[in-house]
Amino acid sequence: MPIVVTSVAGQPEALGRKGKRKVKHVFVAELVPRNCTLKTYRKKTIPSFTVRGDVIAYASPDSTFAVTKRLFDAATKSIVIGIYDFTADHIKQLLVAAMNRGVKVELMLDLDGRKEDDVFRDLETLGADCTPAPSCASKNNKFFRSSHEKFIVIDDALIMVQSGNYSDHSIPLNVVDGGEKATFKPGNRDMGLVMRSKPMAKFFRKVFNADVKLELTGAEALPGTQRADTFLIEAAPKKIPSTLFPSKTITLTSPLTVQPILSPDNYMAVVPGLVASAKKSILIQQQYIKATQSHIVTLLTAIKTARTNNPQLDVRIVLGKIFNKSDVPKEQANLKELATRFGLKLGKHIRYVDETRFVHLHNKLILIDGDGVLVSSQNWSNAAVSENREAGLWLENRRINGYFKKIFESDWSTASKKLKGAPEALAPQAVTPGKFVRVMAGDFREV
Repeated sequence: MPIVVTSVAGQPEALGRKGKRKVKHVFVAELVPRNCTLKTYRKKTIPSFTVRGDVIAYASPDSTFAVTKRLFDAATKSIVIGIYDFTADHIKQLLVAAMNRGVKVELMLDLDGRKEDDVFRDLETLGADCTPAPSCASKNNKFFRSSHEKFIVIDDALIMVQSGNYSDHSIPLNVVDGGEKATFKPGNRDMGLVMRSKPMAKFFRKVFNADVKLELTGAEALPGTQRADTFLIEAAPKKIPSTLFPSKTITLTSPLTVQPILSPDNYMAVVPGLVASAKKSILIQQQYIKATQSHIVTLLTAIKTARTNNPQLDVRIVLGKIFNKSDVPKEQANLKELATRFGLKLGKHIRYVDETRFVHLHNKLILIDGDGVLVSSQNWSNAAVSENREAGLWLENRRINGYFKKIFESDWSTASKKLKGAPEALAPQAVTPGKFVRVMAGDFREV
């Protein structure tokens, strides 16, 4: 199993007598309790948009940083970011460089740890307009369990929507688009889309501004630096992904209809119907599936309906890994529920990410019938689809689907047909640079 470490105010982390990290599992309480009493949120009507021109599709760990750097470096007016987890210093430096060129940076962050507080304060000190998210982490207004979205608006014209946070593993520092084998940094599997659309960028800016307003209504003070950072230390992947995928720019030959998918606004109003209508295939990458939670039962029932209507339907799901030994029995029960109630069997329909190649599968991807694509931040949990602030994009385009499908097939081919359980404990000599990875809480806990 991994080591779980809590670090407070820069103190040594779980050190033994001679300065070596203790190799044992330590239970650490959740940083921010996510069962707070929520204020009433009024759901928005979510319009669709027509997009023309180029669409960029990208994925972590291969290309997310390269795409992000390219777009941030080209920004001339503004960068607006709504994100759940921000601990990657190399992204902070991109924003500092942008501000030094006169670009206005606005950040809404679900503050949940000392390092996030540090990033928030540093950017604010340097001139960024920073607001805590109105989630259970807020000291002011709690409208969402978690503000778990990951969207970025650049120059009020470009919109980026992705599954990955600004953590070292969701956006690892692979400078070359597609990565270089010799210097490749491992990370999570995540995916994203970039589109140029002033109307859609304006819409996401309005969502951002409305959430800022929710937080600042009656606000007295910003949160202080009171929380610890919780993270895992575990053995680094020994291999790189079997295929490395650079980003792909797709030039649209006809207008593309794009439907934003937001929680808590319209995910459950839209996605079950899309899934149930599948006729050929449903391909999913999800961090986890909570098979007994009510809204997830609705989504799984939609898959079952599609399979009943189309007995040859190709349904395949790749899930993230199990981080803690105590979660193994829960996942075994989850697999039993998926098999007995929904006919989704381990090995045939469900596999687990290859831990020798990826730190984790943090993705939230749905591909339908060779043209439907949902790239989003929603995990398959009740909170994610009905109580969090989340964001995604649904579209139908065979070339965009094809890009993500190639990555899915590559990941499926190496994924495990068995539930392996939690990672092995580390020997002290393994906790050295290059042999272990540090995974922040935002990448592994349930939201």
